[in-house]
Amino acid sequence: MSAAGRTNALRWLALILLVAFGLRLVNLGGRALWYDEAFAVLFAEKGLGAMLYGTLTPVEGGAADIHPLLYYTVLNGWMRLFGQSPEMVRLLSVFTGLLTVAVVYRLASELFDRPVGMAAALIATLAPFHIQYSQETRMYALLALLLLLATWAYWRAWRSGRAAWWIGFAVLAALAMYTQQLAAFYLAALGLMPLLARAWRKILPTLAAAGLAVLLYLPWLVNLPGQLGKLQAYYWIPRPSLLRPLLTLRSFVTVSLDYPPPWSNAGFVIGAILTVLLIMQIRMRWRRMHAQEKKALLGVIWLLGGSTASLWLVSQVLTPVYLDRALVAQGVLLYIALAWLLVRGGLPRSIAVLVTVAWLIVAGAGYVFQVTWRTFPNPPFQEAVAYLRANTTPGDMIVHSNKLTMLPMVYYDRALPQAYMADRPGSGEDTLALPTQEVLGLIGQHCLPEALARAERVWLVIFAQEEEEYLSLPGVEAHPHLDWLRTHYDQGQAVAFEDLLLIPFSNPDDYVPHCPEDAP
Repeated sequence: MSAAGRTNALRWLALILLVAFGLRLVNLGGRALWYDEAFAVLFAEKGLGAMLYGTLTPVEGGAADIHPLLYYTVLNGWMRLFGQSPEMVRLLSVFTGLLTVAVVYRLASELFDRPVGMAAALIATLAPFHIQYSQETRMYALLALLLLLATWAYWRAWRSGRAAWWIGFAVLAALAMYTQQLAAFYLAALGLMPLLARAWRKILPTLAAAGLAVLLYLPWLVNLPGQLGKLQAYYWIPRPSLLRPLLTLRSFVTVSLDYPPPWSNAGFVIGAILTVLLIMQIRMRWRRMHAQEKKALLGVIWLLGGSTASLWLVSQVLTPVYLDRALVAQGVLLYIALAWLLVRGGLPRSIAVLVTVAWLIVAGAGYVFQVTWRTFPNPPFQEAVAYLRANTTPGDMIVHSNKLTMLPMVYYDRALPQAYMADRPGSGEDTLALPTQEVLGLIGQHCLPEALARAERVWLVIFAQEEEEYLSLPGVEAHPHLDWLRTHYDQGQAVAFEDLLLIPFSNPDDYVPHCPEDAP
């Protein structure tokens, strides 16, 4: 490409990145932080030593927590520089997602050509799924960036054979593992590329680079058995159904939310149509492709499908670990494949325009749902905190039915007198181990009467659907906290913030604040 052509391409890329930045800033601080995000902030602020204690301390069943600490450590440094406002803690992921869009352009351009690279960057820019995790205070945007960088470094190493690129790949692979252990499924698929492509000469350098990555990861690898034990003993992830990857495809083309069926069904249909068209055009054009294009396309499809399938399989036969948000990098690979389909796949122009417009419509709807979401798990916690701040009086007690509402509301106001009821020991929801609670300074209460200590007025914070969900369990006739409070207090009018309820209870009877065996 000429110098003028490169300059023009850079101008277009700059415009795409500007659009990506703008889309990721919309309502960045307006949507409430949910439990996982609040945990990330409250945990990361404690520093590395405390986080190591709250993660690796042995508990029954394994280690206290399951995540490595690279993201939390980066977040700690970021917050020291820029503070802990909702906008600032999420801006780290915004910039990480922005860098990912740039890497997508570079990777797709080298795999295919610049028009495909530009189209892939544009699709990633507009994809609500990628925007979703570029707006969240969690490690998934960083995970996607590191895995895409590792893929680019591996491709460069494959083509050039230079040691620097092999070392770069190893370092990036190790950093991805320090970010989220589920990166192993993607990296394993990447490491199998020489066998898939029958490039026998690439096996030895791939093994050497993988060995270096393992060596760099070794300080954390020794802790992995304990973290896997925690995962197997206490974790909430259900075993994925046969259709789960199809729902993941819907997430990739729209957003990972339980949004209304007309739009979610449309997203599923568009995802299926795009997949079918991609397969059809690959089959039709395969013989006319040159060798490099075949290898590139095969690699993208393998990394997308192989890593997702292996995650699904392990979740079937061993421990359920299948999460859409852990597949953000795979979603970006789908955007590269779709860019190839639209630019080089030979689709008739009318069909290409039709499917593009259809995707833009469902993607637009997904984006609107994402940036305006105000129900579980992101109800307006900040509004509930403001209400309690204005309406509580000395002696009032705020008690949360579980940690999912406690941590976000502590993030928004640490001065309010709040407590939360601990998860049932050994249940799938019992994920916040005692050492982690100690680091946070937020210890779950196992006895509601003792937690309240005969407070004159109690505000119970609970999701509206929680009582119904609890009553649907076999053998359960009443929600324990609500039932006990209704027995010993007078219930007032609940105040609703979307599906988050603040239920006041006052005028306690003469109950004794201790825990008999049947107390909740």
